[in-house]
Amino acid sequence: MLEKFIEIAKSYNLSVENVLSIALNRYGVLVNGIQDNRLRFNLELLDSKKKTYFAVCVNTYSNSPFRLINNVLYLETKPVGKVTGIEKDTCLSTYFRNNKKVITFNSNSRSKCAGCKFCGTYSLSDDDVMEFDTEENIHNYFIQLLKDNNIESMQSIENVTICTGCFDTEDKLIEHLLLVNETFKKMGFMGSINYIGSQLRDFNKIKMLSEEINDFGMYLTIEKFLDREKFMRPEKANLSISDAKELLSYCTSLGMTTTFLYILGLEDLETIKLYFNFLKDSINKFPIIQVFQNYTVDQELYRCEEAKDIEFYIKARKIIDKIFEDKNMSPKAWECFRSLYFENSEKGHEKIKCMKSN
Repeated sequence: MLEKFIEIAKSYNLSVENVLSIALNRYGVLVNGIQDNRLRFNLELLDSKKKTYFAVCVNTYSNSPFRLINNVLYLETKPVGKVTGIEKDTCLSTYFRNNKKVITFNSNSRSKCAGCKFCGTYSLSDDDVMEFDTEENIHNYFIQLLKDNNIESMQSIENVTICTGCFDTEDKLIEHLLLVNETFKKMGFMGSINYIGSQLRDFNKIKMLSEEINDFGMYLTIEKFLDREKFMRPEKANLSISDAKELLSYCTSLGMTTTFLYILGLEDLETIKLYFNFLKDSINKFPIIQVFQNYTVDQELYRCEEAKDIEFYIKARKIIDKIFEDKNMSPKAWECFRSLYFENSEKGHEKIKCMKSN
């Protein structure tokens, strides 16, 4: 199979490491004697000597050609990479990207957010009891987080992306965003804050947030274009793609950083081409595109027929690159651990101490 991936790489003018990376995200890995269905690790592919961070599914796709044995990644019987820093994927509240300059803050309990068929993060651990509902809780958490990771202060952080899951109401979400922002300001944070989600809809309230929060960004979780009501919880599915475009256009008009997230593998290439073209003029940042992974065995049933073949993902990448070639936008490899793009990977993911509640 390595020879096949080498030929694919040549055909599409990509590195073999990039094709292997896409394949690893798509297929996941088989590991004997492990019960966890997800692992995180740094991986040096082939002879690259460059670490790339992965979060992949384990033993959820029985036909995966990848096996992990004694910290060596095998493609069928051929060793293709060295693995270090293996961790269970259960860090519930925070992780770093881009050499610890960027934080993703999962500020709302994952176990409170369930209902999208293609997701599985809410079930990664039942030790999900942290609450970030007061300034004191948020402040104390981040003080300890910075200390544990040898970071002097929040002034060293360039960006915090808040991934909240679903709140009961939009107003509760807004209250939470303002609380986090106020806490960060008192800690000297001067970077940007981005919201990942789709509950923020009210234009007047978005304008208020853009005025209250320095350099506020909207990262809209579209994730799927068609049959959204069949795959997504109602709070997300009731946002039509036309309404999403209007929402993104409005955020862009306010000067906010504006983009959307999409899960690649659930829909065919024609659908991808149609809707990426439809949305391209409403955003000012390259979309964050995630390769669809099987958190469970049954989720493979949601993958569209075309997406069962590894070349689907490369063809989709070429289509999307073509759509955005005149937009002066490009993907950042460190922003997505299930990405199509690995050529510009950073030094890897810093292993951090996952914060636990007392």
